[in-house]
Amino acid sequence: MDVVINASPLILLNKIGRLELLNNLFDTVYVPSAVLQEIQEADKPKVDLNLLDFQQLKVVNKVAVLGLLGRLHLGEVEVMVGAIERNVQTVVLDDNAARNKAKQLGLHVTGTLGILQGAYKKGFVNNLEKEITNLKSVGMYLSSEIVRKILSFSGK
Repeated sequence: MDVVINASPLILLNKIGRLELLNNLFDTVYVPSAVLQEIQEADKPKVDLNLLDFQQLKVVNKVAVLGLLGRLHLGEVEVMVGAIERNVQTVVLDDNAARNKAKQLGLHVTGTLGILQGAYKKGFVNNLEKEITNLKSVGMYLSSEIVRKILSFSGK
């Protein structure tokens, strides 16, 4: 299975030293051009792309991209349009508005937490609770309710 990923999951997984999980879980990881540009900006945390086997995704349909801009950022839009262009069913987005739009477009959506949960289920992560704590320690807001749900869905 292939995936197209946005900036925030890349940044967060890099911060907790878990970028490799993307290659463990997916055949091909696509990173849109706008996302690459975003994670290389001076004011953003650096992502060590040497730790990730990925393909740059160049979105062709600029009209679709422009039509979706507004509440959504360019990277989020390129994730969705690029996934549709490449016929990739799964996207990795953390922002709620972007996740909702992706679902409206018929895409399967997961997020940083979903990556950790999937990695735990497949044996690439031994301690899901610890990984969630690590995510919270690097700045990802997760409500206690979401953490409880994820842990209970994962059999913890």
